Amino acid sequence: MARETLYVTMANGTKVPFDEFSKWSNHKQRMMTDHPIRNIEWDVNHCDKMRRIVKEQYESGMRTRPGNWGASNGQSIAVITPQGQFQTLKAAAKSYDIDVATLKEWLVLCPQQFSYANPLSDEDRKKLQPGVRAVLTPAGRFESIAASARHYEVGVRTIKTWIRTMRKDEFKYIENK
Repeated sequence: MARETLYVTMANGTKVPFDEFSKWSNHKQRMMTDHPIRNIEWDVNHCDKMRRIVKEQYESGMRTRPGNWGASNGQSIAVITPQGQFQTLKAAAKSYDIDVATLKEWLVLCPQQFSYANPLSDEDRKKLQPGVRAVLTPAGRFESIAASARHYEVGVRTIKTWIRTMRKDEFKYIENK
């Protein structure tokens, strides 16, 4: 007499042989047959509602902010405005009820009224924004990373990786002349 194969129907409609299903843990069996999230229908405004709830939790202190938020973020820049000094661009923009891009324009257009609290030196600016950098490779000198990438038929990111780690003895940045 042939033995009948029993199947278990999962919540997504797939069928699994009972022999395999019985080897699963209790948790996996429960989640695959009747996961509690499957019966929920999300509202169109669900993400807005969750964003508002999380924001209220941050403001009330129920939820702690991550360590890199606001002025404690290493990338934040303090600015001085007619309304006073602010630890971040975002805080200053919020006090003027504008976006950060507009505040950055004001920093360029009105340097007497709006300025950075600790402006970058020319040396620091060159480190952060080096511009076009010449590259020395086994095939010779190239005026830019992009030119060397075209020669080797790889991406710019690959050349940068070779310079930084993988082939740093062969590939190097050199001063533009």
